[in-house]
Amino acid sequence: MLSDVSVQSRPATAGARISRRLFGPRLEYRFGVFEGAILAVYVALLGWTLAHHVPWADEAQAWQLSRELPLPVLFSQYLRLEGAPGLWYIPLWILARLHVSFLAMRWIMAVAPVAGMWVFLRYSPFPAILRVVLPFSFYFFYQYGVVSRGYIALPLLVFIAAILFAKPERNLLSLAVVLALMGNLTAHGLCIGAGFACMLAVRLWRRRGQDARFLTRKRVALATLCLAAAWGFSVWTIFPTLDNRYQPNWYRIHHPRDFVDGQWASSHAPVGTLAGESLRAVDMNIRSHRGLERAFYRFTLAATYGLSNSWVLSTFAIGSLGVFLLLRGNILDLLPYIFLQLLFEFVISHPWNLGTAMIAFIGILWIDWPAGEGRRDSIWGGILSLVVLAVAVEQCFWSAHAIRIDMTWEYSGDRDAARFLASHLTPGKRVAGFDYHSVGVLPYFSKNIFYNQPKAAIWYWSRNVPIDERALEVVAERPDYIDIGFLVHPHGDTLSAAADPTWIQRFQTGVEAEILETGRYVETHRFCGDAFSGHGYDEGECQVILEPVKH
Repeated sequence: MLSDVSVQSRPATAGARISRRLFGPRLEYRFGVFEGAILAVYVALLGWTLAHHVPWADEAQAWQLSRELPLPVLFSQYLRLEGAPGLWYIPLWILARLHVSFLAMRWIMAVAPVAGMWVFLRYSPFPAILRVVLPFSFYFFYQYGVVSRGYIALPLLVFIAAILFAKPERNLLSLAVVLALMGNLTAHGLCIGAGFACMLAVRLWRRRGQDARFLTRKRVALATLCLAAAWGFSVWTIFPTLDNRYQPNWYRIHHPRDFVDGQWASSHAPVGTLAGESLRAVDMNIRSHRGLERAFYRFTLAATYGLSNSWVLSTFAIGSLGVFLLLRGNILDLLPYIFLQLLFEFVISHPWNLGTAMIAFIGILWIDWPAGEGRRDSIWGGILSLVVLAVAVEQCFWSAHAIRIDMTWEYSGDRDAARFLASHLTPGKRVAGFDYHSVGVLPYFSKNIFYNQPKAAIWYWSRNVPIDERALEVVAERPDYIDIGFLVHPHGDTLSAAADPTWIQRFQTGVEAEILETGRYVETHRFCGDAFSGHGYDEGECQVILEPVKH
């Protein structure tokens, strides 16, 4: 009896108390001093990085589309060339009409990731250690926080949807609205939203008859019609037109004659890549494998990159989640992640959007997180916490690398090129612009400075607007300056273009090589940056200036 008393009164060690606080289940759902401190550090670091970040062409193109075009024209004619839903462009369009500058816009739109982190810290079920580390992981902090594109609002919408899943029958209409917004934000949001809709349907079917007040035919029909209309509109806006020169992977696979040496035969525009490898290289590698080996190659190449550089860690993370869901009878909750992989496989898979898999992964975990009731929940909570922690810590190192680049160098050469052109474009001087990334300099001017392009200061993805194809005709007109904007993919055995700085400095896009071959122009200036996209991958984002040869 004495021994029993002594055991019961033995105080927990300091290590045990710290471990319980960091890894134990969350007991209080509030926004206190702990959460406030994390958010304060997040906001301070985000603002510091934003102050040094130089935007790149994709950020510029979205802004220019919103600044230059009326909203009806943007939605009816141009978004199908972009292959992007229109929700992100609406606030940009409003800010442009309020005469907000391109650089100021990024600060205003940073409200979205900050709001997402507030929701995460206030409502997420994860233990304290994950609430400390996850906000600073690469995708939640840098790629979808610092880089101002539509993705930055995706974590916020996914987190809100995860909260509403706690009572899906009561929150049916609210969930429909959130999923509708998600599907009109990005194509990746549409995939995640479709997976969530399937999860919702399964949950509502299981709870049929339990609460007739909320699961009425009228409410279900209204939610279904809301989603169908919103997603139908999204699909219409992202489905590429026939004249779109930037076709998805499935088109390139089934129309190989239009695709030569990693480029469209009728254009010098770069095409989508998968972790730095051209589609042709990837396809050749895949064809050299058979059966399970081919499936394994595809999985390690695409499905794991959004989580970790290590396919072992990624596989263990996804496998752990799958086993956990299977034991709970919720294996279909993997559908958001699976739908994303289908998008990466058959449509597009740029390195910088592979991180949406991380968002889906965390969203699924949030919805299904073990409540901590019983030994099994405690074990699975510990396993999943360690897995997510390992992934998040690795990505924190990616964030540190990206921040260091912004501090010591630049993400792109667009701003420096714009400053050069602004200082040299005296009255009467003419400048021509080629290649998509030339759009990166346009937000720094009040109008289109490229006389060889259409009046609207945007890049036209239509094959009916031949800009690069007219390079030699423009050279014959002897413009005073030629600006060519392009990205430098990694080469050789590395995924980092910056691993070989001389490669960035000597790389020539097809248009530049064609112009230099005439002997009439020479490259005088090159402005480059290092665009880091996580998982060890980065590109050189460059603008080169050509000037006439002086005889």
